[in-house]
Amino acid sequence: MKETSEHIILPIESIQERDVDLILLEELSTENSFCNWFIKKLNLPEFSSSNGAWRSITDFGLGETDLLFSYNSNSEKIFVLIENKLDAIFQEEQFIRYEKRANEYINKVHCNRAYCVLVAPILYCENQNDFENFISYETLSELFKKQNTKRGFFKSQLMQIATEKLRRGYQPVNSEPVQRFWYNYWNFKNDKIPSLTMKKPRIVPHNSDWPMLYDSELKGIIFYHKLAQGNSDATFQSPTEDIELKVKENLPKDFKFVKHSKTFSVRISSEKIDRTKDFNEQINKVEIGIKNLEKIRDWIKEIGINNWLEQRV
Repeated sequence: MKETSEHIILPIESIQERDVDLILLEELSTENSFCNWFIKKLNLPEFSSSNGAWRSITDFGLGETDLLFSYNSNSEKIFVLIENKLDAIFQEEQFIRYEKRANEYINKVHCNRAYCVLVAPILYCENQNDFENFISYETLSELFKKQNTKRGFFKSQLMQIATEKLRRGYQPVNSEPVQRFWYNYWNFKNDKIPSLTMKKPRIVPHNSDWPMLYDSELKGIIFYHKLAQGNSDATFQSPTEDIELKVKENLPKDFKFVKHSKTFSVRISSEKIDRTKDFNEQINKVEIGIKNLEKIRDWIKEIGINNWLEQRV
């Protein structure tokens, strides 16, 4: 094994998901500084102390949690259910099972609150529509590198190798039934609310579940119709504290403020929609969701946030 002044050249060609599991398990089990960073990055309740971390947990007959991390936030016990994903596709209803397990932990008083998060290469994170909270392999690699130790450089390169493995092999696979649904959605949206724009769907992978819409006057806001969740969201990208405060102060009763790791959303509950089933059979639900997006958009303009956004740009 050769060594340079900056890093160690690793005698390894490929990283598997299990390898990344063990890296995360070690950090979450032994390093409070990492636990604190991890929680802050995900914008979860403040870290006070750790209760431990475990790998491959199967509970309640609802599938497997890759990593379960438990910590205390002042007087509350928090569970973080971590899905680590390198190059395998999501299983059918995998995220739904994660949410069900999280709810079971709360209902059975194993913890006060539970959160489901994703750790994966950024290419994977940005091409999935289930986990709103995620940390990328690239972000982990940068963290380890900044430690400026041989151990840190070693782990940083492991994460880089894992990232390169996905980048070399990633090819989005089109799902014809889902693409058909999206194409009908795109046509319907253009007819009902042409002022909200949407890219024409060409390649649509099976797990694509969040059509993204835009308003040319609202820079830095993406409108998501989260079909399976039954939510209509306006997500503010890189928001300032002033914009967040303005939103909270003027939020209508039927709207919900949802904080993500680096962004936040304004949400209205809509109808749940199955992208794999016939569009016309669900057209009324689609219309409700799209009109709720329009309702959020009109409210944003009404309270003058678009002017704040223009000033920021």
